[in-house]
Amino acid sequence: MNRRHTRSVQCAVGLVPLLTACYSHRPLSTTVPAASTRIVAQVTDSGVVAMSNAIGAGATEVEGVVTAADATSWDLQVIRVDYRGGASVLWNREPVSFPRYTLTRATERTLDKKKSWIAGGLITVGALLAARVFGAFGFGDNPGPEPPPPN
Repeated sequence: MNRRHTRSVQCAVGLVPLLTACYSHRPLSTTVPAASTRIVAQVTDSGVVAMSNAIGAGATEVEGVVTAADATSWDLQVIRVDYRGGASVLWNREPVSFPRYTLTRATERTLDKKKSWIAGGLITVGALLAARVFGAFGFGDNPGPEPPPPN
């Protein structure tokens, strides 16, 4: 593996954590989340059985936006469902009603603007440096001597 390729792989691996660090998770401040709160919750063992027709068998985690919630059920626009075995399926905000006993360890997921701006800046700088290393831009390159005039 040449040196340039090694350096580009190192840069890519170094940027991956920045992309995932743009969100923060914190416990819900209330037992019933407010509408439009984005949550991530674990599916309980009894919830796996009860919700298998709605979200599929073997679900372990659900991410969604709360549309309505009370002490007995939470209505979510589902964004993502993780399953046993590591599979993760993206949803298109389909509405699903979850009985409260089916979800546990709910956390609020919020966008961290400061980390997002830092990550965006570092990605931009990294892309410009990679382009420079691989010769995409001709910063200060000498085009060489002019060709001789035709005879």
